[in-house]
Amino acid sequence: MRRQIDEIDNAIHDQLMRRTELARQIALAKGTNAVIMRPGREARVLRRLVGRHQGLFPKPVVCRIWREIISVFTRLQGPFAAAAFAPEHGTDLSLLARDHFGSLTPITGYGSEMGVLRAVSDGKANIGILPLPESDRGTPWWPKLARSGRASPKIIARLPFAPLDGGRRSGPEAVVISLAEPEESGGDRGYLIVELDEAVSRGALKTLLSDAGFAVRNTQAWVDAPDRTLHLVEVEGFLASDDARVAALVEEVPQVSHAWAVGSFAVPLTPEDLAAQPVAAIMAGAGAGAGAGAESSGAS
Repeated sequence: MRRQIDEIDNAIHDQLMRRTELARQIALAKGTNAVIMRPGREARVLRRLVGRHQGLFPKPVVCRIWREIISVFTRLQGPFAAAAFAPEHGTDLSLLARDHFGSLTPITGYGSEMGVLRAVSDGKANIGILPLPESDRGTPWWPKLARSGRASPKIIARLPFAPLDGGRRSGPEAVVISLAEPEESGGDRGYLIVELDEAVSRGALKTLLSDAGFAVRNTQAWVDAPDRTLHLVEVEGFLASDDARVAALVEEVPQVSHAWAVGSFAVPLTPEDLAAQPVAAIMAGAGAGAGAGAESSGAS
């Protein structure tokens, strides 16, 4: 059995080397200015693997192995670095970034959220890891996304996607920002920032957005100036930068002065997705297989 394990290890290693060569060829085909991050495809890969997985090997560890593989191959296609919010007092998100983006990805910690935003906007980092947008954290960082242009970062992912605790969310959570556009994964949520010229209740805002075709999950507000209130809205479904509903909001809803689609993310795997198959069921299946084999052997 140990010899068989050695043979399996060699086969795994051979396939890794083959995958590396394919990644090199993809990088050459893309060229120098190609987008090297594919957050939507990465999410689809992990969902597919989790969906087909069987046996005792933990699903979160499968995802962790593939995240390491994906991150290495991303770096093979071009320079790739991260900036993470790492305050002196508080939750250091660089550890969460390391879990998702791999052991070899350069990660620089910043003591302020604005430092992370600047690093991404200035091109010092391909991605930034910031705390989940929360209205009770003092001055929020997300209003800085309320602008247009290529130098304006977008939210492209949410972490952790496949937590090692099996999806119980016992650790910190974050979002990933980038100058790259978010990519649809087939199971997504989006973020929208809406600027209003007058005070509107949360319920009234939800009604306005629902009438405009958005399925609202939650909202939070920030009074940016006496005559300017920004609302961050999380919605169901993928939200592209050029979503026609966003432009229609400004044109058709008098209370809305500006609106921005500020990103989308693949919905993380749930505890149900990552649940282990019961050992009893696995052993029962193995026993049934052994019995069937013995019966077949006897018949032959």
